[in-house]
Amino acid sequence: MNENIFDHCRRRLVRFAISVVRGSIGHHDLLSSETVLTTYNIKPMGQFLEKPKVEKHNDRGKNDDIRYALGSMQGWRVDMEDAHATILKLDDNRWSHWSYFGVFDGHAGFRTAVKAAEKLHLRILTSLNTLVPDQKSTSHITSSQLDFHKFEMAIKDAYFKFDNEWREENRSTSSDDKSGSTAISCLIDAERIYFLNVGDSRGILVSTEGRVLLATKDHKPNDSAERQRIQEAGGTVLIQRVNGSLAVSRALGDYEYKNNSNRRPDQQLVSPEPEITSHTRNLSTNAGKQEEQVAFIVLACDGIWDVITNEELAAYIIGRMHVTDDLTEICNSILDMCLYKGSKDNMSVVIIAFKNAPTPTTECKTRDDGLDSEIRKKTYEIFNRSGNKAGFDSNTLWQQVVTSLNEHPSIREALPPGGGFISKRTVFENALDSIAKGNHPAGTTSSGALIKNEHDDDDDDEKDEHNDQSKTSTNSSSTDIPSSKSNTLAALIQ
Repeated sequence: MNENIFDHCRRRLVRFAISVVRGSIGHHDLLSSETVLTTYNIKPMGQFLEKPKVEKHNDRGKNDDIRYALGSMQGWRVDMEDAHATILKLDDNRWSHWSYFGVFDGHAGFRTAVKAAEKLHLRILTSLNTLVPDQKSTSHITSSQLDFHKFEMAIKDAYFKFDNEWREENRSTSSDDKSGSTAISCLIDAERIYFLNVGDSRGILVSTEGRVLLATKDHKPNDSAERQRIQEAGGTVLIQRVNGSLAVSRALGDYEYKNNSNRRPDQQLVSPEPEITSHTRNLSTNAGKQEEQVAFIVLACDGIWDVITNEELAAYIIGRMHVTDDLTEICNSILDMCLYKGSKDNMSVVIIAFKNAPTPTTECKTRDDGLDSEIRKKTYEIFNRSGNKAGFDSNTLWQQVVTSLNEHPSIREALPPGGGFISKRTVFENALDSIAKGNHPAGTTSSGALIKNEHDDDDDDEKDEHNDQSKTSTNSSSTDIPSSKSNTLAALIQ
């Protein structure tokens, strides 16, 4: 009886300790009960850098139908384990009007993610060719010519074969490799968009009105269908992880979870089976009147989705498209925003825009420029009136800037939808750089285009009173993380 009580208490302690350390351990990291029992003798932050690597890797391209951009950033992680594929033409023959994009989020190493980025689309192409009756034909294939059930089976067969081929290659070249990878991909032709999903990276399809038309489902062990498969394969789901260790229930690689020779690939503890969903590119009412159309696709790893919702990101991108047509700039701003929102993971995002995507307007660009100007001016103003410049903390300064600017309705209205103040943190950081380099204008006030419009009818006394109030504004608590530049101010001005 006492032993049973001890075991029960021990299990509860393990679960509690895991819940504590999971906040600093990524979703795909392996975490065992034995590791947790020695939590206080290890350094969970060993998987993270002292400051994030914010350098961006970018890729872009276009054809007559779509344009795309990719942004990826290592962030706080010790290694970059993400990979990606951007294929505008699947081949030069019958599938030349099809495009393929993928984001692969590796865990326990980068090898599986990189291999999937290099080879998975080729295996898919081979499987798709089996659907063409006349192998000598070079006629372009469209979605309407395909039986969806056969198409779905061909795609799944491609994933199973890729996973098996990679297992065999790993055995001969790197038998100790235990890496795995999630995979969110899409195939696009003139008629339909297909999402192919394995794991908890995610894809969304967004309309010109900013509505999320389709979102893929994350494959997590605590999902009822996933849990049932895991248990039928002889495994357990502990602390929302496969056998208490792996936080995704579907992945490429991860072969230590795929060793039951009596079960099919899709019946293993961890399955490589893609979930396939599709959406038409032509949206219309029952009366035949077209209302909204597809605007863009987002593919991103969970380092993005951990800190922002589908709807927030859709709204943010729509808003940015009204300001700039540079998709690379939008991708990079998403990476920065998610870093400031607290993401500790590698981050990769691909935006694929269709011709119906929003375009920049002078009004939106002017308002956005005005907002940036107000943030810079307020940063300079609060810094200039600070009595203790050498000891100024960047997060404190940021909170004072936000608190002061938030008092103005015109500022709040100009904030990026889905992003808010945090999406403008980079403007503040650039202003700090100017201060550190001595380039900021002394005595600059925050009375700019947006705020000035609110006070056109105010007299000088009212303006002075407002300035006095802003000087005494208090700080709110911050959940923001320091960027790689956040401590340069105090260091450089001493």
